[in-house]
This record gives sequence, structure tokens and C-alpha cells, in this order.
Amino acid sequence: MKYSLKASFFSVLCGASLLMSVDASTINTVETWNFKTGQTATGNQALTLTSSAGNTAFISGWSSSQSNANSTVTAAKKMTLDSNWGIQLWNNSDSGSPNHAIDNMNGYDFILLEFPNPTELTSLTNTWIDRPGYDWISVGAFDANPFAAGTTNWLSVASSAIVTASYKGIGTQTPYVFANHDSIVPSHNIQNVSSKFWLIGAYNATFNGGNCGTTCFGDALKFGSITTLTKTNTTPETTPIPAPGSLPLILMASILLFRRLRR
Repeated sequence: MKYSLKASFFSVLCGASLLMSVDASTINTVETWNFKTGQTATGNQALTLTSSAGNTAFISGWSSSQSNANSTVTAAKKMTLDSNWGIQLWNNSDSGSPNHAIDNMNGYDFILLEFPNPTELTSLTNTWIDRPGYDWISVGAFDANPFAAGTTNWLSVASSAIVTASYKGIGTQTPYVFANHDSIVPSHNIQNVSSKFWLIGAYNATFNGGNCGTTCFGDALKFGSITTLTKTNTTPETTPIPAPGSLPLILMASILLFRRLRR
């Protein structure tokens, strides 16, 4: 009988607790990736970048020798992260100019960024353009490295993307915030898109650019930095806490148990 009473008392105590749930939350990490590191790569060599938050990513250069959708994409002949200007890239048709930009003349030039986690591309700061108005770019997000399978062309690259978009009027020295601007084709934009692989380059009509107008060819830029946003979801935790009405229950159970034991 005493055992039964004690067991009942214990069950009352246990039942007097509740599980408090801490809601899941999202941690937003904004990072700046500086391209003015002074590094140089040749061929398909990838360079390592370190963000303002201490994370690492990889950057490589890719280009074609012709400016059309079916032109074959290969690793750039050379890419330099100039300490003053940022990214300078030579494709396999370039003569080796010491200050070559990312352009769409005699081929399309792009950089490929591989991040450790899916991340949003939020802004781009350009340091130089060849002439006013020739500062259009194209961007693409991918589930995997679009060049990993080997020989490909720009049409295949664009078709394999999560999303592609093109933007005009990037300007220089001031961050171009993508959320504040419409893409050339409004139905295609990169807002709220997270990916580990991002392509950024001079305007390429294959990247749903639509009517490119007078700047279809001639865009030439030097990218200085980008900013990214990584969203991390925290796991909700549960903590046992006494229920608000548990103390009276415990007191009542104690009195009843005490009386039963005395009998």
C-alpha cells in the first residue's frame, strides 16, 4: 500500500512539469569578400578568399574565345586579384594586356565563386569601367560547379542554373545592391536565392538578358568586392519547467500521503 502511495506521489511530481520550447530562429551573417588580394592564378587554378567573418571561399576564372551562346567555355588563361583594381582576367584570345578587365569583347569573361554554405549574393562593388554606360553584368546561381563535367558552352551553363539574371548600370566604387534594382528582365532576379556556386561576369545575353541595346558588346569591368548573406537556422531546444499550478498539487499530494501513512 505504501509503495502504491509513493508511486502515485512520484507521478504527481513528474506530471507537474512542462516542457518549455524555445522557438527556432535565423542567424543572418553578412560578409564582405575583398578581391584586392594580390594573388594570381593560371588556367583552372582556384584562389582562396577570406571573408570579413573569417570564412573561406574559392574563386576561379572562366571565359570563351567568342561572344555567343554556343561558344566553348574554358578556364581563363590568367586571373589576377590586383591589389588596387580587383579582378583582372585574360581569356585564351587576349594578347596579355597588363590591366585587362572582365569583358564581353572577343569572348565572355566570368568568375566562379564557391562558398562553404549556400549564400545570397547581395551586392557588388566595381572599381572600373571602360566608358560610361558599358557596365552591364550577368549573374547565375548553381546547385553544382557548372564546369565540373568538362567541355560546355554558355547555353548549357545558363540552362543548368537555378536562376540567371542581368543588370545594367553597375557603376564604380559604390556597392550595387541587387535588392534595390530590377534586372533587365524583371521576372529573373537573384533576390532571396541561396547557392554555394555563383557566376558573375560581363553582360551575356544568354543569361536571359533580353534586348541588350547598344551595350550588347563592349562592357568591361573590374570587380573589387562583393557582399553575401548567409542564413543559418538554429535548432529549437526544450527545457523542463514546473507548471504554473504545480505547487498546490504537490502540497495537496504531500498532505494526503502523510495522512495515509499515519493510518
